[in-house]
Amino acid sequence: MSGTSVPTRSAAVSPPSSPSIESAPPVLYVDDDRANLLAFRAIAEPQYNVVTARSAEEALRILEGRHDFAVLLADQRMPGLSGIDLCERVRASHPDIERMLVTAYSDLSAAISAINRGHVSRYLHKPWNADELLATVRDAVERHRLKATVQRLQVRISETERMYALGVLTASIGHELRTPLSVVTSSVDFCRHALRQSLAQLTPESAPATTRALASLREIEGALSDAADGAQRLLEVVEGIHLSARGEAPVRLPVDIAHVVQSVLRLVRGEAALRARMVVDLAARPTVAGSATRLGQVLLNVVLNALQAMPQRPVEQNHVTISLREEGRHAVLRIADNGSGIEPAQLRRIFDPFFTTKQKGTGLGLAISRQIVEELGGEIDVESTLGSGTTFTVRLPILAQASS
Repeated sequence: MSGTSVPTRSAAVSPPSSPSIESAPPVLYVDDDRANLLAFRAIAEPQYNVVTARSAEEALRILEGRHDFAVLLADQRMPGLSGIDLCERVRASHPDIERMLVTAYSDLSAAISAINRGHVSRYLHKPWNADELLATVRDAVERHRLKATVQRLQVRISETERMYALGVLTASIGHELRTPLSVVTSSVDFCRHALRQSLAQLTPESAPATTRALASLREIEGALSDAADGAQRLLEVVEGIHLSARGEAPVRLPVDIAHVVQSVLRLVRGEAALRARMVVDLAARPTVAGSATRLGQVLLNVVLNALQAMPQRPVEQNHVTISLREEGRHAVLRIADNGSGIEPAQLRRIFDPFFTTKQKGTGLGLAISRQIVEELGGEIDVESTLGSGTTFTVRLPILAQASS
């Protein structure tokens, strides 16, 4: 047990200003001497949220499941684990906490051991001076805050670098796609024109075989029409990539969201037939300013995610519902499924770039979708219950009608 510390204060020095207790991160002080705990609380608690412990073992129990402490001050000589032992363990479990050792003994070997094993930032002697102690705690709290800020900035810089590298890659891919897509579009247009000419020359009255051929040709025309729409969408995506690479904003045009929904449903009909029953409720036909291609990209990403989240059970038991409403001055598009749901820890990261819950996938679909929606002045959010399903909600400002 250490000797009781007698706090002293210089009358000429006023206490420095600090954050309020509510906003300041907590400080943990560990000492087997109750008088020292009371003295530290009396000095520091007006400015800091102080938590105390009578042993290293009690301190470790307090730290279990908590990562909000900024500073640990531990007495060196305590029954059981010493202050150095505690700092060493806390360094492993809570490396961001600023660790400091307090002792009434001048022990050079203990100081060296504390630095080597516990990586303590300060070594304090008793009895302490109140102003010096407060200044030390304030510096430690500030170091903790700066370290947390640097870590957040490092994460943001890392994400920015990855997104920049992705932008360069997608720009080059867009450049390479433009020519073959133009060839595909030209070829599809030629085939559609030739089909229309052939259909004009056939009549159902000529013969039963001609009637069957006519029906087949019309199906082919419909498939080519879908292919032309798909190629045109790809060309618009490529154009959007080039505009983004040059720092230019895509041109916004009036978009009928209901029409976008119907177009996307045609694209996913094959996947949907194998996985779920699609329920469509288009109670409104709002118009927004944007790009039908980019909004279609958002809806396609979310709908495919919903279909792929379905558990292995009969198709008729799986439902994906797409509803469109007007709420105030916003178009609200909801895509709800009764699939497996998302873990809460995964739900918090669902829009993060490169995060995915699938075995195969880039983790970019929802990140790009959020970027598209936010560029259009809207927002996208998600709610999910594990085992019950997931609902994505997209809100976009409705295009103001021109006055007559």
